[in-house]
Amino acid sequence: MNYKFEETTDEKNGKYLIIKGCEDSCRQLVIPESDSNLVPVRIIGNHAFSSRDDLVEVAIPNSVHTILGFAFHNCGNLKKISLTDSVTEYLDGGTRQCESLEEIEVFLENGNNYIIRRILEDNDRRLTFRMHMPDGEALLVFPGFNYDFVENTMARTIQFAIEGTGYAYRECVKSDQIGFREYDNLFSKVSADDKGTAEMIAMARILAPYELSEDARIAYEKWLLEHALKSLTIAVDNEGTVSKGKAGTNTGANIGTFDDYLRDTQEHTAFYLERKLITKADARKLAHIAADRGITAIVSMLMDYAETDSDVEKSGDEGVTNRKDDNILELDF
Repeated sequence: MNYKFEETTDEKNGKYLIIKGCEDSCRQLVIPESDSNLVPVRIIGNHAFSSRDDLVEVAIPNSVHTILGFAFHNCGNLKKISLTDSVTEYLDGGTRQCESLEEIEVFLENGNNYIIRRILEDNDRRLTFRMHMPDGEALLVFPGFNYDFVENTMARTIQFAIEGTGYAYRECVKSDQIGFREYDNLFSKVSADDKGTAEMIAMARILAPYELSEDARIAYEKWLLEHALKSLTIAVDNEGTVSKGKAGTNTGANIGTFDDYLRDTQEHTAFYLERKLITKADARKLAHIAADRGITAIVSMLMDYAETDSDVEKSGDEGVTNRKDDNILELDF
């Protein structure tokens, strides 16, 4: 790759490089740790990769400690960024107006949450963070939000209100810790506000249950069970759709984001079936819907599930099971 560098020196870092861009077209950009002379890359420069339509995925090495302003601004097809917590300075606009951005993967090698909080502060869109920590992995979906400005003519002031739960979810990320319990406690609000995002949050927490309490797990599973038919009907209806990014570029290609997992209708459905988070009656209804759409693989999965010999099925009420043979509700003790 034909990268553009600027070499500089200071007392703290010695000789190092600022990466200023790349002259070649690139779908998956891997920023190098150093140049051919082993001079390390420490900084991603101002507007280094801004307004590029070719970028879909970016990997930033742990040699980089600073991302300057608008480094990836307006990259309309950028879906995923991978980086480490070695980044200790992130200026405004780094990922702003990246309308296809879905996931940030962070390797927390030093226990530093700075880059997570700064990217969240810089974006009001929904984002998923895949966090790799020494003792486990977390998958957290942060809803989007909007600022609504209203003029108060009587008081001659401009007042603003925040629409959506995204701001409250962002407040769970502090400089020194992530409040997982605080994050889980917000679920009742987002589930009333945005059921699509609520499903993503619940599925993500179950898939990667880092510091997930038993009460929160039960609440997530109960909600998913109650909304399974509607959620999966939407997934089936969206089968085969392709997200189109700026300039018509195909950004629907699977690069391993959580959104990609959800867009795979078979994977999405299998999540519910493997965990018995859909009743057999709803599975049969969904099988008919899938059959009408001609999605035979999903029909087969659902009918196999609905016709299993297991005599115990979950219901929407906590601690209650439904016996297949007599339809009598029995309490679990």
